[in-house]
Amino acid sequence: MIRFKKRDYQEQVNKKLPQQITPRKKGTKAMLDNPHIKAQWFAQAPGGPIKLNWFSYEVALEYYTCIMESPDLSAFRKRCSPKKLGKFCTHFAIQMQQSILDRLSGKEDATVIDEEYISEYLPQYSRRTHLILQDVACIAWDRLLSVCEVCPHRCISEKEKTSPFFSSEVI
Repeated sequence: MIRFKKRDYQEQVNKKLPQQITPRKKGTKAMLDNPHIKAQWFAQAPGGPIKLNWFSYEVALEYYTCIMESPDLSAFRKRCSPKKLGKFCTHFAIQMQQSILDRLSGKEDATVIDEEYISEYLPQYSRRTHLILQDVACIAWDRLLSVCEVCPHRCISEKEKTSPFFSSEVI
């Protein structure tokens, strides 16, 4: 389990990860169209087409992107089909919702990215792979939050409101 607060997170990541994943510039579009992660999966998730589920969709897309970019996961990518990877990233993002809600409610003092989110879906992989996936999840989380700083949609602060994203032609 990794616990982090935003202010000291980048320092922790720099200490842990030798690989380089290209950081995104603030204000750039972080997500690309990904046919392996379906927006409709999140529109049908608990709560329906709300902003928290939209945020989770963005988490899944960013996590998928970081996994594809990570040099430490090249062997993992060879053994895991893009379709299965998309379903895993979806599972991971939906599991993260409880951690996000716990942080927002003050139940936790930091957002938690638990190894269990990974190991319960991918038990056939080694613990080392799980830990690398967990570290990459932290990078994806940080990159997504850097985009959220300039995004006007307020997915977290208005988490229960209906998302305009799900009513568009995307799904």
